[in-house]
Amino acid sequence: MMILSLNTQTVLAGLAIGLLVYYVIKRMRYRLPPGPWCIPLVGHYKVYTAADIHKKFYEISKVYGPVVRLSFGPIPVIVLNDIEVVLEAMVKKKADFAGRPKIKSGEVFSGGSKDIALSNYSPTWKCHRRVAGKALRYYLQGDLLEQMIQDNMNKFLDEMAREKDSFAFKDYVDLMVFHQLYTICFGEKRPVDDEEVKAILQLDTELNDYLAKGFLEDIIPYMERIYPTRQWQMFVNKMKQFFNFIREKFIQHKDTFDTGVRRDFIDSMLIARQEAENEGDEAVLEKLDDAYLIHTVADIFLAGVDTTRFTMDWFVYFMTRFPDIQSKCQEEIDREVGSERPSMKHRNKLHFLEACMFETMRLGGVVGIGVPHMSICDSQIGGYDIPKSTMVIINHWGLHHDPKYWKDPETFDPYRYLDENGEMKPAKPDSWLPFSAGRRVCLGEAVAKPEILLMCANLLQRFDIRLPDGVKPNLEYHILGFGVELPSEYKIVVQERIGN
Repeated sequence: MMILSLNTQTVLAGLAIGLLVYYVIKRMRYRLPPGPWCIPLVGHYKVYTAADIHKKFYEISKVYGPVVRLSFGPIPVIVLNDIEVVLEAMVKKKADFAGRPKIKSGEVFSGGSKDIALSNYSPTWKCHRRVAGKALRYYLQGDLLEQMIQDNMNKFLDEMAREKDSFAFKDYVDLMVFHQLYTICFGEKRPVDDEEVKAILQLDTELNDYLAKGFLEDIIPYMERIYPTRQWQMFVNKMKQFFNFIREKFIQHKDTFDTGVRRDFIDSMLIARQEAENEGDEAVLEKLDDAYLIHTVADIFLAGVDTTRFTMDWFVYFMTRFPDIQSKCQEEIDREVGSERPSMKHRNKLHFLEACMFETMRLGGVVGIGVPHMSICDSQIGGYDIPKSTMVIINHWGLHHDPKYWKDPETFDPYRYLDENGEMKPAKPDSWLPFSAGRRVCLGEAVAKPEILLMCANLLQRFDIRLPDGVKPNLEYHILGFGVELPSEYKIVVQERIGN
């Protein structure tokens, strides 16, 4: 027993010395960013387990600077809290930081690196993104997106008009956006009470709950093989259900595909792949089998659903708290749109409404810390060395609340984005970055902006929106997880505007 105890002590002592030597050598080789002390292997536990992780990052940056080094368990992490260092990494050195870290939950989400959002930077990824980008450009041609938005908005606005008492806007916007993305991706128009759409909405809500809590398996990967937590098992099962749903829709489209008819985004993907085949690009075809296209559709669906419904929820939240701003939006819509329905041709005329949308995306914390990046080679940020295969996180909340770039950052102020003529400034503000930048800029940005703007315009053209009598405006919110902030529960009353 004494020999066993001695051997154990010797092993632990040797391990501790080895880790110390490794740490000293690494510090001598690299000029790493500064950061607070932490317990080895455990890391900064109170930071990476906090719901308000984005604010923890920001507070730490006030002490250690915009480039901060932390540890998530045994995993080293670099956090960027200032737009200058973010642009240095993501734009000036975009290839250096275009990678994605290998995270267990990300592997499940990407089907083993077959999607665009979470797969690592590689020739296959570049080829995959190029074809997906082409498919989105096809989809945005003509008025297909506009018609889908109009049809879906009308049926849900009709339902809202029937409400006689106050109601939770969230209940409507969730279904509204799910129907929207359902039609965009699958080309199907479903009734407002469709059970399949409700089931997918419930599945997405459950997935968000699991992701918000985080997984022990992401910090200690071998747990997944040895003793997976119940939460992990449930998450994996729910993801299988979701991908089975997407796969079934994809196969239906493939079986009924007609090259001369573009019904939705899946058809656009099939057309883009077929063009690559006609051009004789065998490398593309080898890399883009059905599994890759299925995961691209899943990316567009999930990312589009959550960011759009959360942003719309925040938009209405702000409109009810600032009725003077709502009235100014409506005056602009009445002047520029008139008795027509808002459409793409009005997009560049609705400057004040677009400014409100931009401010909603900044102050409404839909994107907290973003999807982690990874350095694919030794590089530098802000004068510090970043070793190869290091996880790098952008604190989007920090960028959007930086007092160096935003006067009164906690104030909802759409005038920030307008020039002296009341028109949108030619360039977006420096520290406005809800869609990220560089090689990993959000693929769906080209769809999200016009989609959300048209939804906001249709909503405010038809209704005056206010809080119930006796309810005072407030700006309360709760944190879903990973820095994602959502409005606290609230109810609204709508009244149809004259002539609409």
